[in-house]
Amino acid sequence: MNDITRFNCLRPRRTMMNKMEKNHILSRIGQEEILSFAQKIWRTQNSVATKMASEAMNAICETYQTDPTFFSGKSAKGIVGGLFYLLGHRYNSVKTQKEIAQSLNATDMTIRASYREWVKEFPELFQDVNEKIRRT
Repeated sequence: MNDITRFNCLRPRRTMMNKMEKNHILSRIGQEEILSFAQKIWRTQNSVATKMASEAMNAICETYQTDPTFFSGKSAKGIVGGLFYLLGHRYNSVKTQKEIAQSLNATDMTIRASYREWVKEFPELFQDVNEKIRRT
């Protein structure tokens, strides 16, 4: 079993979902989509893309368990783009907001707003990264 297939919280559910559940992040974004986004950003670095996708899935699962409403009204590209920006700093595979936005067909403002919201709402997850970003 590889890093991509071990995240049960991102697997589609087989049971009937109520209206609220149909709109939450776990039904709107899948593991394959996260990996695909990572591969678009880190095109020539497959192992980095896999690592980033795995870490993004971890963060999404952890934050969903803490605060499922965090994802309400946010696009998959925005959520993952902000995470990839932060994770790139954590693992020294930095991509600019503009590079991530272009790869995901989003705007750099979307990436900026997303990463700032991740840091604001879940500072304990990104303490190490926050210092690195401030220094750049």
